[in-house]
Amino acid sequence: MMRFLLCLCVTALFAGSAMAHPHVWVDSQYRVKVDQASINTLEATWSLDLFTSTSLIAEYDVDGDGELKGQEKLDMIEVLKSFDKYGFFIKMKQDGVDLVPKGVRIIDVRIRDQMLWIRLGIDLPTPVNLETSTLSLAFGDDELYFAMEPLEEGLVSLSGALSEICTPIEREATETSVAVWVDVTCKP
Repeated sequence: MMRFLLCLCVTALFAGSAMAHPHVWVDSQYRVKVDQASINTLEATWSLDLFTSTSLIAEYDVDGDGELKGQEKLDMIEVLKSFDKYGFFIKMKQDGVDLVPKGVRIIDVRIRDQMLWIRLGIDLPTPVNLETSTLSLAFGDDELYFAMEPLEEGLVSLSGALSEICTPIEREATETSVAVWVDVTCKP
């Protein structure tokens, strides 16, 4: 019964545009590992707001131990896969041209500090050479039910051998649904 009510609530979030203000707040970040100039994949993390996290944890942490394990984790991942139809709110451009991921998968979901954290793996359609191209990254929900805000430490976190020569530059978004864009290049 609780799952039915939760599904009903999640469905209601997406129904009708008359209520076009955020219902779920998500702190989000891209994680880009640049061991070489050309990248094929990147990751993203989401932290859902306390109210949404609490509701989902109460439903899916069946044994109440504060962890998602085994079937609990599998069930939660299955529910989160529904965001695929919204492209997981991923916005990307290569040299100003829209870039649609080849695939997005949920790598992990866990509870940390009473919040639900989700880790996504993103496969690019073709490798992007950051020495010759600019990769622009943002999150945004065009329906405006999810407020996708950058983590406090920024929208993009770089790691890897070339991270010192790569530059993430934040710029204002013109889209209503996007908080900020970050352009990433690696110029030697």
